This record gives sequence, C-alpha cells and structure tokens, in this order.
Amino acid sequence: MRGTACVVEAKGELDYHHTPLLRDEMNRVWEEGPPPTVVIDVTALTFCDSTGLAELIANLRRSGALGTRLVLAGVHGTLERILTITGLRAAFELSPSAEDALRKE
Repeated sequence: MRGTACVVEAKGELDYHHTPLLRDEMNRVWEEGPPPTVVIDVTALTFCDSTGLAELIANLRRSGALGTRLVLAGVHGTLERILTITGLRAAFELSPSAEDALRKE
C-alpha cells in the first residue's frame, strides 16, 4: 500500500504459467476491501500472452464493479502492442510509471 493506493508489480512473463501468480495477488487486493486506486506496475514485464491479457481485463472489470480506479503503469513492449492491436489501449487508464499514477490519485 502507498497511501490509499495499492501497487502490484508484475515482473517477468505474464503467460499461462505465471498468470495465476498475478491472479492470486489481485484476489487478495480485492478481498481485503479494495482501495480507491490499484496500480498494476508492468514496467518489469518482459512478455504477455492472451492469458495475461485476459487476467488484466478481468481485473479491469472487477475494479469497475467495485468502483476502484485501475491503472496500468509502465506499459511497453509486447503488452503495449497487444493493447494497441486489440483496441484495448483506450479501455485501460495508462500511466508512464506507478509514481505518476499515484500523483493523480
């Protein structure tokens, strides 16, 4: 937690084998009583496949249902291409860094 926000770091690969780690962490965030802002920092993400994208979309939907602001911070590389190609870039609030996202809280 940083102030009233929660920052979750996604590192390495967000694929079929690693997505459950993000899912478990995000379930803890949502079940603990979601904060006003959740930032998923993907700066250190090296790869994202459709499984990872589906998990990000699930969290976007969940945040909307709970009235929580969800920000993807540090989007680049594969994830940036996927969001652009699928037209989902506009669906997510993006920020250059977690720090920038927290300043807008």
